[in-house]
Amino acid sequence: MAIFKKRGKWWIGFPLGNRKYRREAIGPSYALARQILAKRLTEVAERREFPGRVANARTFLEVATKYWELEGQYLKSSIWVYMLAILKTEFGSRKIGSITVADIQSYYNRKRNETSNTTANRWVGLLSVIFNRARVWGDFYGENPCTRIQRGRETAHRLRFLSHDEMDHLLAVVHPRLYPIVMCALLTGMRRGEMLGLTWENVSLDQDTLYILESKSGKPRELPIPGKLREVLLSLGPKPAGKVFDLPVIMLRRFFAQALKDAGIFGFRFHDLRHTFASHFLMKTNDLPALQRLLGHSSPVMTQRYAHLSRGQMASNMAVFEAAIPVKSGPPALGIAPILHHPIPTVTPV
Repeated sequence: MAIFKKRGKWWIGFPLGNRKYRREAIGPSYALARQILAKRLTEVAERREFPGRVANARTFLEVATKYWELEGQYLKSSIWVYMLAILKTEFGSRKIGSITVADIQSYYNRKRNETSNTTANRWVGLLSVIFNRARVWGDFYGENPCTRIQRGRETAHRLRFLSHDEMDHLLAVVHPRLYPIVMCALLTGMRRGEMLGLTWENVSLDQDTLYILESKSGKPRELPIPGKLREVLLSLGPKPAGKVFDLPVIMLRRFFAQALKDAGIFGFRFHDLRHTFASHFLMKTNDLPALQRLLGHSSPVMTQRYAHLSRGQMASNMAVFEAAIPVKSGPPALGIAPILHHPIPTVTPV
């Protein structure tokens, strides 16, 4: 600690710790230099000179709880509640600055062995979001350890969709309360949350249009109402207000699981009803841009997963291309020179 004068100004010097020393110019007042030196020493004592060290001393439980209060509770999917509770149990008492890449890699490997690469990647993804948001809020200083995790490659899965016979079997045994929702999914490709959140205010039977104001992509969209779905909606209402499909999620799961069992359908999820709509729509229309708009995909890349079902369109395009190319089929006959399309020049003898 020192107060000294240099070139007409009073300076202060004080240690910061870790063998570091700071000098600071104050001005012409010796009394002010003494006051500021006392203030700086207090700040060092209270560790306010080291915000990163203070922030990284917070526990993961504190940071994760703050994330839930500010952002997590507003996420649409309920699975994050369960995942966050598990992560709090795993890392809760640990200081966030003490959680290393090795710690998270070990946790990731354990999850991968218990489940799959895809599921393990989701757990690390949530951890990464928490670290990133904590850094923005000043609750964590340093590099996000999740960015250096060696993640396994997610395996591609075949899209599961129902055949015409499977659709008939499912609709024949589904519970009457679930039947309208299954019909809506098969005829529009709407997501489960979109259907359960649909209200009569956003159904126009006069214009045969459904209005989806809140979707996964965040963009609203309009869907035409097919004739068969119109009959289903008329059987339910119409009503001035309220939900169109008033069925709790837990009952939906039970009714759907029982319907799959009764119909003899295995390896199928409720979300695969959306794949069923998309697959049959594309096989009949070969219109990928229209399918993208109907499904509400923000990028055509997501719709490309159904492109292999559009072989009919590719075949017809190839036929148009072939007709425009002047190539004759079959090789030329043996011993006969191919016909040339330009005249052979004649040589006049001298």
